[in-house]
Amino acid sequence: MKRIIILSFSALFSIGCGSAAQQSQPTANAAVQASNQTLNNQAIVSSHSSDTEANRPPQSDKSSQSESSPMAKPIDAAEMTAAIEKAETEFKKNPKAKEDLAKAYFVRATALTGAAQYRAALGDYRKGLKLNPNDEDAKKMRDQILSIFKSLGREPPKEGEEPKPMPFKKES
Repeated sequence: MKRIIILSFSALFSIGCGSAAQQSQPTANAAVQASNQTLNNQAIVSSHSSDTEANRPPQSDKSSQSESSPMAKPIDAAEMTAAIEKAETEFKKNPKAKEDLAKAYFVRATALTGAAQYRAALGDYRKGLKLNPNDEDAKKMRDQILSIFKSLGREPPKEGEEPKPMPFKKES
């Protein structure tokens, strides 16, 4: 099971690196670089840790605990979430701003993918693709996440039932 997860992360890392070069926004590049660094660190840690409940991050409810990736890590998505909220407000005023909203979803989805929060990332990719269905990188990442679920014999969350990003506690 660990080998499948590590191989899945390797595949995501390869795709993430390829799509990072195509991103044009500085915010997107920073999120992709942070995600890829997180992914690198997780692959190293996961290969040397046991698959026990103690190594898994805390979950908000029991049902999602058995469903989430044991490698999922909370990340500070506050700025990305604020960017999504701002873009949603702008989109409500001006429907032509839908590409900006889609990009905001894709930036957070990329960061969540790097943190192995695949269920939440899938939701953001789906929302972004509804706004911009022609984004090839987002389609590839969505499809990659779906293939990871399939390879693990797990069902992905249904559209609209994806969880929010894991809560992140800032250290004081």
